[in-house]
Amino acid sequence: MITGRLRWLATLLAGLFGILAIFSGLDRFSEHQPSAIRLVPEAFRVDALRVEAARALASGDAERAEALASKVILAGPHDARGPAFLGAARLMAGEQSSANEAFAVARSMGLREPLVQAHFFDTALTEGDYAEAARQLDILLRAHPRLARIDYFFTSLEASEEGRARLAARLSDDPLWSGSYLGDFHASDEVLRSRARFLAEAGGGLNLSCRSVEPLVRELTQRNYMREARDISRTYCARRNQGGLLADPQFEELGNGNTFGWRRHGSGDVRISSVGESDKAVEIENRAGVTRLVLSQPIVLEAGEYRVFGSVAGANADRVLISVTCSVPGRPRGGGGALGRGQLVSAPDCPDQVLGIWLRPGSGALRLDDMRMERVGD
Repeated sequence: MITGRLRWLATLLAGLFGILAIFSGLDRFSEHQPSAIRLVPEAFRVDALRVEAARALASGDAERAEALASKVILAGPHDARGPAFLGAARLMAGEQSSANEAFAVARSMGLREPLVQAHFFDTALTEGDYAEAARQLDILLRAHPRLARIDYFFTSLEASEEGRARLAARLSDDPLWSGSYLGDFHASDEVLRSRARFLAEAGGGLNLSCRSVEPLVRELTQRNYMREARDISRTYCARRNQGGLLADPQFEELGNGNTFGWRRHGSGDVRISSVGESDKAVEIENRAGVTRLVLSQPIVLEAGEYRVFGSVAGANADRVLISVTCSVPGRPRGGGGALGRGQLVSAPDCPDQVLGIWLRPGSGALRLDDMRMERVGD
């Protein structure tokens, strides 16, 4: 459809000007002062003409863009940008057949011109050939990985089951553009959440590391989409999610800065330290005269009652208290009880739940390990 292609064309042109230095070889004077083309020697005017043609396309002036593209072809007949600009101008004018011919000529000159690959990507999508669309996108982004910031390419593939499968297959090869796909976020909330669901569902077919998805997890968390963030974390960060509802139940990754890991809340009166080598635990001590928060982590739970269990070693083990609140850890209201038997907590209905571990004052340190959480009635 012409309307769909005009959309990607406008988006791509805006991305080219905003992201890529695609015209790195152009004469600087003509690039920044296009009105002064007449002052540029004839041999260098082709560079200025390319700039003018691209700007005419970006402004939607198809007639002027076609005229300039024709001049670019005459001045530089072996450069793919001339026929690519001509194809884009004719596409913008609704001349589908002649646009395809121009793009085919541009493609025969090489694979690095982004307008050409974008055109054939879109053509493959229109024909329902998702394998070819994914191949064209891979070619485009391997040459220009920062174009991964343009959402249209990915959302077009993510919109269908077969498109998602083809995209997952390309991601499994860890291409150069995967970092942009997983770490550059200019997308709307809707696009980002859809991408997160796709990645979580495709977990079995993707070989992504926990570290590679961490930027996406952080971004989702910052936008307060904790459920989507947790689903991705659970899919690709198996080691830190062995506790089911809790992340890093054995405190193996304490202090690593993981989004869904434990956060320390130390102070002058509170000591928190990781102990052990192959079998780690956390040691906590509170020398203050009041109950203090020592650890917390973001969680995603259905509203209701839960029991939190843990192994506590040391004198007066019932000094450990658990809270589940919204946004920030809140001081426990109940009496607590030994974690070995499970402390009862109530999870509120909110998107930013957080579990807190508190320690009452007392002499000596406690060692905490093997945390888990279960819903009452399950």
